[in-house]
Formats: sequence, C-alpha cells, structure tokens
Amino acid sequence: MVKKRVDVLVLNSNETITLDSLDNENGLGIIDHGGVAIKQGRIVLAASTDLLERKFRAGRTIDVENEIILPGFVDPHTHLVFAGAREAEFQLRIAGASYMEILRKGGGIIETVNRTRQASPESLFQFGKQRLDTCLESGSTTVEIKSGYGLREDDELKILRTVQRLRKYHPCNIVPTFMGAHAVPPGETSSKYVQSVIDEMLPGVAQAGLAEFCDVFCEQGVFDSIESEMILRKAARLGLRLKIHADQFTDCGGAEVSNKLRATSADHLVHSSAEQLGHMTKTGVTPVLLPSSSHSLMTKENADAQGMLGMGLPVALGTDFSPSNWMLGQLTVAALASRDLRMNASEIIRGITINAARALGLEKRIGSLHRGKQADLVTLRAPSHRWIGYTYGERMVDNVLIGGEQVVRDGRRIS
Repeated sequence: MVKKRVDVLVLNSNETITLDSLDNENGLGIIDHGGVAIKQGRIVLAASTDLLERKFRAGRTIDVENEIILPGFVDPHTHLVFAGAREAEFQLRIAGASYMEILRKGGGIIETVNRTRQASPESLFQFGKQRLDTCLESGSTTVEIKSGYGLREDDELKILRTVQRLRKYHPCNIVPTFMGAHAVPPGETSSKYVQSVIDEMLPGVAQAGLAEFCDVFCEQGVFDSIESEMILRKAARLGLRLKIHADQFTDCGGAEVSNKLRATSADHLVHSSAEQLGHMTKTGVTPVLLPSSSHSLMTKENADAQGMLGMGLPVALGTDFSPSNWMLGQLTVAALASRDLRMNASEIIRGITINAARALGLEKRIGSLHRGKQADLVTLRAPSHRWIGYTYGERMVDNVLIGGEQVVRDGRRIS
C-alpha cells in the first residue's frame, strides 16, 4: 500500500481524545494508543497509531508515549489586556469586603481603569504577550480577550488595538470582544454613559473592525437589564455577536436578556433562574461558567452546573482572568470545576474544548479532532483523561500545536 504524505504525525498516546464520537465515555471519542495525522494545518485523521503508521508517512513525527492528546483548550472569557494588579484589594476581600463594595468606593474595575488609561500601548502589548504565553504554555490555543478597562472611546480603542496587535504577532487564536459597558466611570450617570457607548463607542469599534463580540456587565449597581439590552441591540445592528456577564451577584435579568437576544453566550449565571436556564436549550445560548471567579471572590456561591448539564446544556468553562482573578490555566479551572461544581472529567473536557468553542461560535473550526478542522491540539503528561480535574495541572502540558505548527515543547513556548 502506498502511504499518503502528511506534514506531521503525532503518535503513541495512551489516549487520543477526539470529541468526535458519541460511542464511549460520554462522547469523548477515546482512541487507545492513538494519534493524529496533520496536513496543511488541518486534521487529516485521528486514529490508532498502528493505522496511522500504515496509511501515512510524515515530514515530522512527534512521539507522545505515556501522554494523552486532546484538542487545544479554548478559553472563552478573559480580561487579559490591562495595566497593574489588585493584590491590595485581594487582602480586603480576605478581610471580608465584597467585590461590589470595593467597586462602589472607587476600587476594583475603576482602579484598573485609571492604571490602564495611563499605560502606553507598548506596555499593554508586553503585558498581554506575557500573559498569552502563560495561556499557551497551559494548553490554551484559543483565547477570547475583552476590553473594558478604558471606559472612554480613545482608551477602549487603545485596548482593542492592542488585542489586534497580539492577534497578529502571537500564535494563539485570539477573539476580540468590546466591553465598554464594564462599569460606569466616576462622575457619570449610567444613562449618560450608556448613550456614549451606543452613540460613540460602538460605531467606532464596528467601523474600525476591532471586535467580533460585544459584552455587557449586567448587574445591580452596574448596568441593568434594560440598559444591557439597549447596548446589545445596537451592537447586533452593527454586526457584532453578543455575550453578556449575567447574574453574577444577583438575578438581575441577564440570562433573560441573553435568551431574548439569542446571544452566543451568557457568562457567570450564578443566580440565574432555572426557568431562564431551561430556555437556553431553545435559544441556543451557551452557558459559560467561571468557578475561578467565585473562588477568587471567596463568595462560596457557584453556578448550578449540574442543573444545567441535566437540562442538556453545553456547559463551557473559562478562566475569567482579570486583575481580580489572576488565573490563566484551564487545567486549574478544571480542578475547581471538579471540586466546586462537581463536574466529572468528561464534562470538564467538553467544557474547555468543544463547548468553549461553541461559546465563541467556533465549534465548526476548532474544539475537536475532527477531520478538516484546524489542527490545534495539546498533549498532556497523564495516563488517562481522568487526570483532568483530578490534578491542578502543574507540569502536565508537554506539547502544543496550533494549525499544525508546534508552538510549545516540554511545556515551554518555542520562540
């Protein structure tokens, strides 16, 4: 038999998790002693190593004996571009201060806004690059990045232009989101600021082509459901897809807005009603849960992951990386999801791959090792997929490939 030529063969895994089958381990599509064939940046075939070696010859072979192969992790919710940190605020939270109390006193988001406004575009780029390198070395191949620490047009555009520059020069797939409605700037009323977002910021962002999504922080003391809906409707008219920070601290109608507008995702959902969550099965909204956020805020309140899974919702997981929640690795999120949300390994794997891709509208391109999809994959030093959630992820990542190009080896970015 004449062997077909491919660019890369990744072989000899303990397990290859394709997420391309419904016939075993809750749809993980596990191939024992498997591997992946890649050509021109696309998946040609995920199959047993024996079959791949019989069918293909490759310019390069990566041996991953004693490891597992998975689709590259997708992080559908980060606030990655900002200046400064809020370690002092964290000490206040340890002492009992709440997130919203700190925000009302001019801290929290507003503190980061002040620092980000003062930061140069170059410094923001360097901060973002360092953080993205950590994401990459933690197995994430696609990362969503929100603006929201400018809160005025020039500074929101500065953040989004930084995201575009990262998109150009960093190997990670980056999805940019405009979130000018992250907080109300000091000295402004929410109604006046909402009009500024609608009349000035959104048209400028859309005209410049700087974002794919628009997001809003729908919460008491920030933007109510009426204001959030107004902003998102304008964003949709301008061609942006929709996300919403929904019901993180109270049931403020965020999930209802997401259903009404058929948003791509609704994120947090800690206090959303079962009725609105159930409605998502009909509207197609993907729930994005962020257990690291609750963990960092020390609220002991988490979204009802088991209820959502029981409804058949495609639960996605994200880091919610921000200055109030300094976590960049989806494997660490997996550990929290297992302990705090009682999600099993199969549910978590889907949550950081195919379901997270769905939360960005990218499930047809990434998120599984399906033939023809972009060849984004990660190999982990683990005997089986059940180690995901069992460990906290330290030194588990060995190799990362994006579009068939190896960008991480032995857990370190290849420069």
